[in-house]
Order: sequence, then C-alpha cells, then structure tokens
Amino acid sequence: MNQTLEFLYSLRNQGSKFGIERMQEFCKKLQNPQFSFPSIHLAGTNGKGSVCTMLDSIYRAHGYKVGLFTSPHLIELGERIRVNGKLLSFRQIEEWTDQLMPIFKTMKEKDPEMRPTFFELMTAIAFLEFKKQKVDLAIIETGLGGRLDSTNVLDPLISVITTVGYDHCEMLGDKLEQIASEKAGIIKTGKPVVVGWLKQAAREVVIERAAKLNSPIHLLDEETGGRLPQTNLAGSFQRRNAALAQKTVQLLSSTFPVDQPIIEKALQNVTFPGRWQKISKAPTLIVDACHNGEGADASLELWERLPSHAEVWFAACGEERAEDVLSPLLQYVQKVTLFEIDQPRACTHQVLQKKIKNFPGMVKLAQEKDIPQLHQQLSPNSFVLITGSIYLIASILSFHQHAQKSKSSQSWQDLW
Repeated sequence: MNQTLEFLYSLRNQGSKFGIERMQEFCKKLQNPQFSFPSIHLAGTNGKGSVCTMLDSIYRAHGYKVGLFTSPHLIELGERIRVNGKLLSFRQIEEWTDQLMPIFKTMKEKDPEMRPTFFELMTAIAFLEFKKQKVDLAIIETGLGGRLDSTNVLDPLISVITTVGYDHCEMLGDKLEQIASEKAGIIKTGKPVVVGWLKQAAREVVIERAAKLNSPIHLLDEETGGRLPQTNLAGSFQRRNAALAQKTVQLLSSTFPVDQPIIEKALQNVTFPGRWQKISKAPTLIVDACHNGEGADASLELWERLPSHAEVWFAACGEERAEDVLSPLLQYVQKVTLFEIDQPRACTHQVLQKKIKNFPGMVKLAQEKDIPQLHQQLSPNSFVLITGSIYLIASILSFHQHAQKSKSSQSWQDLW
C-alpha cells in the first residue's frame, strides 16, 4: 500500500497537463470503458459539484444505481469515485492502479509526454469501476475547463454548464469568452445542453456552440421565470443549482423516469460536505469552500447574515483568488486569521497581508499545524467561518473528524 500511495502522491505533485490526447489513448487501450454506461457531463466555474451531488441524490432516491465522479476530495481519495454513495476504498484504488500500471509504463516509455496524469488515472479508474459495477447512470464532473479535460472522452446523454467566471485563467484564458469556449467544449452533437445563469459574453459563446452542433439548448435564466426549487443547501445560488439538476432529470425522464414529489424530497436531503456546513455548535464552526470571485459574489447573502462577533479563518491558493474573496468578505467581520497552508501554490502570509492592508479589525497569522491549538482557544460562544482554499477546509474537517473520534473505519491510507 505504501508504494501505491507514494506513486499516487508523486503523480499528483507533478500537476496537470492540459490536453486530451493522452486520455483518448489511455481509454483506447482500456477498450473505452466510458462508453459502457449512460452519463451526464457537467462543467462550470462554480456550482458543478453541487449540481452533481443533487443529481446523485435525485437518481438514488428513485432507486437507480448511480456512479458519481467529482473532484477534488476533502479527506479521503475515494470521495472522488462513488457508487450509490459508497466511496471507493483505497484498497480498491490500489487494485485498479496495479492493473493499470503496465499500460501506464508502456505509454510513458513510448513518449514521456504521453504519461497519464494523476487526474487522468483517477478518471480511468472511475470509468472502469462504473463499468464493473454496471451502474445505471454515471454523473461526471470535469476537473478543469471542459474541451481538453480528461473527462471529455465521454459521449453523454446530456451536458450541463453551470456558470462561467474567472478562474484558472492561466490555463483557460483571461477573457470570459475564452473560458466559456472551453466550458462549451463538453457540448456534443445533437445532444441537449442545460445552461445556468451566465453573463452575456459567455452566454453568446455557449449559444453559438450549441447551434453549430445542432444541440438543443435550455437556458434556465429564460425558462425558470424566477421559479426555483427548494433545497436544504444554504444560499439562493443553490436554488439555481437545484433548478439545473431538476431540468436535467426532466429532460432525461423518457430514459430515466422520475416523479416530481421524489425529486423535491431528494433536493431537501442533499449531503455536500464543505459547503456552508456547520460542523460544531459550541463553538460554532462553519466550513465553506468559497475560493474565487464568482463564489464570493454568490456568498454575499450568507456573509450579510453573519453575527457581529463572527471571525474568519482564511487561506488561498493564488493572489487573485485571495483578493477576490477577502475584499468583500472582510466587510462583515472584525477578526481574521490568515493561514499559510502546506500546498505549493498557497499564498504566504506576506501576500495575504497585502490584500488586507486597509482592514481595521484584528489580524492573526497561523500555520496549518496550529489548527488544534487555535480550536482549543475558542470559547463556546465563538462563531468562526472557515473559508477560502478547499485545502484549509479539508484540514479543518480532518481535525474535527479526529477530535470527535469519528474517524473512518477505513485504513489510514484513505486519509491524505
């Protein structure tokens, strides 16, 4: 197990490579497992994880066997690949990795640039596991962009584009039209696409792409008429996500029949860790992976309701992301603790302090290792919003899991 763990760590640390040719070749050598099950494919700057989780909840409530592939994971690697809500264990990941190793080595030896990445390996494992388990339907989230994402080897029944905003600009482009073009790359000829609330520049790109491919397009900003379904997830933006999920299942109802009362009930029973999730009452701790400007815009309505004594624990990967979230957030709190997290792209204290130089409240600096001590110092009536980088959220959840003695029964290799 240690060898497999080290191998996966090394792959992940080598980062991503943009392009789809490796994945096409990889899948070809695996006899294209992605075509062995019906699928729904989702892209978007924000919201795609929520919509994936809602779709999973709806279809499972109807008794379908559902595969779910999302990223990144918070605590356990197997969170990325689930069948009917059950995480893939590390032992299963290890077995798949061992099976794929000969192909991996062959591709690497033939051309080092054709070596599959960590994300491509995990995508292939998801496809193989869903084929093995004979899922009725798979819900697949893109990792980055869409057009060149490793998941875009699918032939889905339907595509969903949730939002288009400025994120990963170094890879997707720094203009909204460029980013929209990448997201719209998941649209398939003749297959329907469901589209969320987009700014006009992005909207036009997606409409043009759908028209070019003769793909029926459903623009929810026009179709809902302001009537949005209810969901248990916090924020009106989650009601928009629920509308996307509901529209998607309605469009597929001839293949996968659904009942409206069951849809409504499923949307009220969505479990999505790390999204405005209260993990403690005394002190009150809320974790929320809001890591970019578009997410900050959506979260304003939640921040406005924070109590006057609320404080923030914050970390970020990327200067622009830090500024886009901190600038509006700090209007609603009196105290902030800035974390340097153990990630290569993490913002340093120096960078974070520059982003809040005009903040009049109290500022503390902390390292990831300080979490237990800082938690111990909180009083029962403390109210802490932990936000920004998903890596900080993961550290807090991992700490809380251990502190509450609710550690997963799986082996330690699952926690990384």
